Amino acid sequence: MKIKKNAFTILELLVVLAVIGVFSVVAYPKISNWIVDRNVKKEVFETVAFVKERKAEVTSGKYGMVQILFNRQLQVFTMSPDRFIEIYKSINSPFSSHKQNYTCGFGDTAGFTRQNQYDKEDFGVYVSASNVHIYPSAWHNPMRTAVCITKDGSISYYRPNQNGRIKDQSTGQMVDFFLFCSKSNSTETSCKYNSNLEHRYMITLDKFQNMKVFKYNKSKNKWNKIDG
Repeated sequence: MKIKKNAFTILELLVVLAVIGVFSVVAYPKISNWIVDRNVKKEVFETVAFVKERKAEVTSGKYGMVQILFNRQLQVFTMSPDRFIEIYKSINSPFSSHKQNYTCGFGDTAGFTRQNQYDKEDFGVYVSASNVHIYPSAWHNPMRTAVCITKDGSISYYRPNQNGRIKDQSTGQMVDFFLFCSKSNSTETSCKYNSNLEHRYMITLDKFQNMKVFKYNKSKNKWNKIDG
């Protein structure tokens, strides 16, 4: 009895190779772009979670105020509830201008304590694990975005011109923004609001640090809200 052996013919192998080639040309760029976009989005929502955690510390009464500096790193400065009352509620405030104008200052002045456990490079060219460049940063003017978190949203950063600021189209109010660009197609200096690059996301923050997340649509030159 003869045993019949099944094997691929040369023609069948050529067809398989052709199908693989077509898949590589058509599907691979889409998969690659999806991966790049997913990595940027991941860092955006990690930052959103970080801000929400700091806001919860104020809401719970652990701190009277928290200030977050958005730059190539997320620096955190905290103020105790007692110190907050002393500066902003007492008659003899040691920082009368802050009390009068309802503002907070950058850094550890006016009763802030720097939380050094958060001091590390989070984004940008010096962080191999990061997939993003950010705006504003030390490479740009404005140089930073700083937000001051209180329970009632009454305190604002005393140098708003250093923040990224845009108008919220749904409310008409000016809000701070923080922009994420993929390292795959941007540099520290080219990551800007009006750069028209793909794989860009943006976080906006109002005075209560309510956050919205937007994704840029290059084909329509439009920011679309995806969260918040």
